[in-house]
Amino acid sequence: MTGRAVAEDLLAEVETVIDRVFQDAGRRLGDLAGFDAVWEEARQGAAGGKLLRPRLLLAAQGAFAGEPAESAVHAAAALELLHLAFLLHDDVIDRDLLRRGEPNLIARRRDAAQAAGADEAGALRYGDSCAILAGDLLLSAAHRLIAELDAPTAHRRALLAVLGDAIEAAAVGEHADVVLGLRGDADEEAVLRTMEHKTARYSFSAPLRMGALLGGADPAAIDTLGFIGTTIGIAFQARDDVLGVFGDPERTGKSVLSDLREGKVTLLVAHSRSHASWREASALFGDPGLDERGAAVLRTAIVESGGLARTEAAISGLVAEARAALLFSALPAPLIAELESVIARATERTR
Repeated sequence: MTGRAVAEDLLAEVETVIDRVFQDAGRRLGDLAGFDAVWEEARQGAAGGKLLRPRLLLAAQGAFAGEPAESAVHAAAALELLHLAFLLHDDVIDRDLLRRGEPNLIARRRDAAQAAGADEAGALRYGDSCAILAGDLLLSAAHRLIAELDAPTAHRRALLAVLGDAIEAAAVGEHADVVLGLRGDADEEAVLRTMEHKTARYSFSAPLRMGALLGGADPAAIDTLGFIGTTIGIAFQARDDVLGVFGDPERTGKSVLSDLREGKVTLLVAHSRSHASWREASALFGDPGLDERGAAVLRTAIVESGGLARTEAAISGLVAEARAALLFSALPAPLIAELESVIARATERTR
């Protein structure tokens, strides 16, 4: 059996664990006031993900241990549940009603409430509440999976510490993201730090560190993977922000208007805001009624100001930094190869 086939088999096991978590929690939660429908929609929203975080964790664990372990599969499932929780909360904060190009849990619960007779404002409030509550339960489920691992106490404590660090960083990063939007401006350093906290630590650094811990890696290797993961993660988010303005919605499943309507301060904006082209167009930025014509004006300003070119240069610099760290590391060769592939997929993608 090839390495890829083994990986796909393991990912299928991760999905089985996630499904079991939803089933078990559903039995405990019951159907009071129709919450079972909320939980079922959260479960449906879990389908179709790329399982990026489980892939990274399993790759790191397997590279150091030489063979997969049940504890790694459960830890990988915990990280995916964490990700699902953050997506639900993020949709509330960003006032998004779409996820992967389809109505998200908020929109579906809003529609159900309206069908039952609620007014528009009340129905939307209900949808938001459902997303917050389901996200809270998924955070609890992630902790439960780690706490119940069949692993030495020291390993469980270390894994819970990494999980806790990831959640704390994401909360601080999300707050920083909102604050940057309120202020409407930020320099490159502030945006990079926000991306590190909001995305990179939990999506890349934490999976690699947790996998290495479970694989028995030494502290130096774990620290190296933490650095590499954070660097890749920032580059990943920067690419995501570029696609959020210049991408193809049919490929990304994401609107190219939402970030501009929201007034999301990304590297594109940080690198554009001091240029005359951006200043002339900036009144359109953050307009909730922004249409494609206005968005085209903003995109032109970003290009003319050098914002797009400087963001692409920043992505290239981060990639070079991560690859240099890989080159000088003593990590297992299969893991280095996997991370090289991850770098390419994360930063050269079109979706």
